[in-house]
Amino acid sequence: MQIVAWDDAVYKEVKREGGIGGRRSFIGMPGSMAEGPQAFLVERPYPNPRVAPHFHDIDQFQVIVAGDGRMGKKKVKPITFQYADAYTPYGPIVGRDNGISFFTIRPVASGGYFAMPGSRRHMPGRAGRNISGIFDIEHAPLPVGKVEREALMDPQVDDVYAEGLRLGPNAAADGVDATTGGQFYLVCTGTLEQDGKTLPANSLIYVDPKETPPTLQAGPEGACVLVMRFPCPSDRPGSDLSKLNGRSEADYHMRPEVVEGAR
Repeated sequence: MQIVAWDDAVYKEVKREGGIGGRRSFIGMPGSMAEGPQAFLVERPYPNPRVAPHFHDIDQFQVIVAGDGRMGKKKVKPITFQYADAYTPYGPIVGRDNGISFFTIRPVASGGYFAMPGSRRHMPGRAGRNISGIFDIEHAPLPVGKVEREALMDPQVDDVYAEGLRLGPNAAADGVDATTGGQFYLVCTGTLEQDGKTLPANSLIYVDPKETPPTLQAGPEGACVLVMRFPCPSDRPGSDLSKLNGRSEADYHMRPEVVEGAR
């Protein structure tokens, strides 16, 4: 299990045509094809940022945690999540006057940024699922010790799943059931107390498929936690992580310089 508090993430300033943004690396490193999971926060706090339509060769979640705008034709705000199968185009991601910030969360590092429409030849078949939802963090506070769970995704045959977990002050709750897909827990509001660490909003926990899901312990103000579970391996391209490890950095598919966005 990997636990990364907000203030332990590695920050890098990123200059864009529209303004100065940033990237906070929590687990793994963007633009690297190293083995293991990958999670980073893209920050675009300036007016009208835009990330062009594209896809990746791996499954991923993205979570809007600040600002508002749209992802494709869908309006987004905190806390909107999107799950996309590997080789499934999405976007553009467009912020409004106050910009936009979003987590990109992956079970393994991406092999590149495939801009659309020009990268269709790299798709092994038809696009897959693109599932989005909203976790309401403005829900009325829960009493001390109280726990509520909200399924945010309809059941899927390969067990990909998202759940909103609300914990009252000092409440404890078990994580979601384990499968052969890894899990991420994103603190959206309040704090968790895990393994001696205080985890404020925008902190992350990663649980490997072979590990037992954690028991989450809320702090004195309670917490809202978005739970994301990746699908089990299958014959679907990009879903079997054992086939993705050992890739060469030389094969990384770079994004065009004119396209704004994270790798």
